[in-house]
Amino acid sequence: MEDYTKVIEFLNSTTPNIEHALRFIDASQSSSLSDKFCKTCKVLTSGWRQIDGVMLIREEEGHDSDYRILINANTERSLRELLLTFPRNSVGMFFLTNDWIESRILDLFDGKKVNVGSEVRFVGTKKGSITEAEQKTLRKKKDEIANSLGKLTSIKGRSENSQFLIEGEMMVERAFSDGLPIEKILYTNDFVSSAAGKDFLKKVFAENLSIYLTRDSVIGSLTTTRPIPAIIAPVHQSYPTFLNEDGLMNFHFSQDCILLIIENVQNPDNLGMTLRTADAAGVSAVLISGEGANPFHKNCIRASRGAVGRIPIFYVPSSKPAIEKLKASGWHIIGATAKAEKELYTSSYKTPIAVVVGNENSGLTAETRNQCTELVSIPMATGQSSLNVGVAAGILLYELRRP
Repeated sequence: MEDYTKVIEFLNSTTPNIEHALRFIDASQSSSLSDKFCKTCKVLTSGWRQIDGVMLIREEEGHDSDYRILINANTERSLRELLLTFPRNSVGMFFLTNDWIESRILDLFDGKKVNVGSEVRFVGTKKGSITEAEQKTLRKKKDEIANSLGKLTSIKGRSENSQFLIEGEMMVERAFSDGLPIEKILYTNDFVSSAAGKDFLKKVFAENLSIYLTRDSVIGSLTTTRPIPAIIAPVHQSYPTFLNEDGLMNFHFSQDCILLIIENVQNPDNLGMTLRTADAAGVSAVLISGEGANPFHKNCIRASRGAVGRIPIFYVPSSKPAIEKLKASGWHIIGATAKAEKELYTSSYKTPIAVVVGNENSGLTAETRNQCTELVSIPMATGQSSLNVGVAAGILLYELRRP
C-alpha cells in the first residue's frame, strides 16, 4: 500500500490516545500519524467496500515480544480477520485501545496483561502455538494425542475443551491459510501420496505446527465420517454469548453493520450452508439462537466451507432479549417469513440491520415476528411457498448489500 490516507483517517478517528499508541509502536518516529510513519510498519487493513479495521505491526529485536501491534476496528468481523493474520508461534505485544478489542484478543490468544508505566499491554501468542513442533508417527488409538482428540467427538466434549475438529484436505488447508488457531495435524499415508500433500506438510511444519502420521483406524476412531478422511486437525473455537451476565450486548458494531440471526435451525447441514452464505455476503457477525443445531457439529463445519472459525459467531438461548437490545441500540430488525404481505424488493433499508431467519419447517416464532420492525417475504412463482433457509438468507443478505 502506497497511499496511507484512508488508513491515517481511520486510525485518527477510532484510536484514543493516538500519540501514545504511535510512540508505543516506534518511539523513534514522530508522534503524528503520517505516510512516513506507516512505511516503518507492516500495514494490514480489513473491510469489504471500505476500511473497517487497521493493524500496524512492527518487528522487535531483543525484547520480550517479536512484534508490537496497534490494532483497531469498527466491527467484530474486521477485527477477527486482522487477528487471524498474526503469525503463528510469534509473540505479540498489543496496545490495548479498548475493552472489546482486549476481549477478542483473549478469544484467539494465550498470554497476559502487563503494566508498562501507566499503560497496559497484552503480550501473548495465538492459541495452539507451541515452543517446538513434533513430527512423528502415532500407531495406536490409545496414544495420548489420539485420546485428547477423542474428547472432541461429541458436542459436549468440544464445548468443554473449546476445540473442534476439521476434516479433509480442503478444509484443513483452508483453515491453515486463513490463520485459524490450529495446534496439530494428523494425516495418513494417503495424504502424502501426492506431491501437493507433501508440500503442504512441509509448509505446516515450517510454521512450527506438529504433524503426526497415523493409520486410518486411528482417524476412524476420531470421526464417523466415511470414507475416513486422510487428514484432520483440531482448531481452538470461540463461541461467545451475545449478552453478558448483566444482560448487556457483548457485541461491537458500526452503523454500517449487517447481522444475521439464525433462530432454531435444526439441521446442521442447513446451518452450515447458511453460515457459508453469510460469510460470502460479508455480514459483520452471526447470532445463533434457540435450541437448534450446533455450529461445531461436523456436518455444519463441512457445509460452511471454512466459515466456522473465520466469521464471528455468537450464541443466545432466546432471540427475545437480544432483539430487544438491538432495537434499543437503533437496529432495524427484518424478519423473513412467507406470511409477510410486504415483499423484499418493495422496501428500502437502512443500516444497522439484523436479518432474522427461522426454523426449516415452522419459520420464525410468533414472538420473534412480533418483535421485528419489519416483516418481508421473498416473491416466488406459483407452485412453491418456501425456500431452503440458506438460500433465503442469501437472497435477503445480497439484496441488503446491493449498492
